[in-house]
Amino acid sequence: MNRLSSLVAATVGSFAVAAVAYAASPYASASAQRRAEVACLSHRVQPNSPVWELCLSYVTRAYEWEEPALAQQLAKAAGNARDSCRDQGYDLATSGYRACVSRELDAFSYLQILGDDKSGENVAQAQ
Repeated sequence: MNRLSSLVAATVGSFAVAAVAYAASPYASASAQRRAEVACLSHRVQPNSPVWELCLSYVTRAYEWEEPALAQQLAKAAGNARDSCRDQGYDLATSGYRACVSRELDAFSYLQILGDDKSGENVAQAQ
């Protein structure tokens, strides 16, 4: 009987591990990453630019949190931050430019209001 109990316990344990592994599928993250790439590209953020990794980081996280409106707002903010830092005279190849973009994105993300808004419109600017 002891041997049968061990076999049943091992089988149940194996099914439990398989169920957890199946539930934690990596495809959701890949999907969020791909959606972030599309959003960043649609707001003029180019791959291999200093802004690209920052955009992907912020926007992927928003998609993983199931906040598509926030993701779109952050992608737009990344494009705007790129322009703003260039207008301030930062050279694209410097660490100062990357720091400027990071500050701009941080400041923008602190101002966002999370909610059920699916439009991607910044509610602080809506009239």
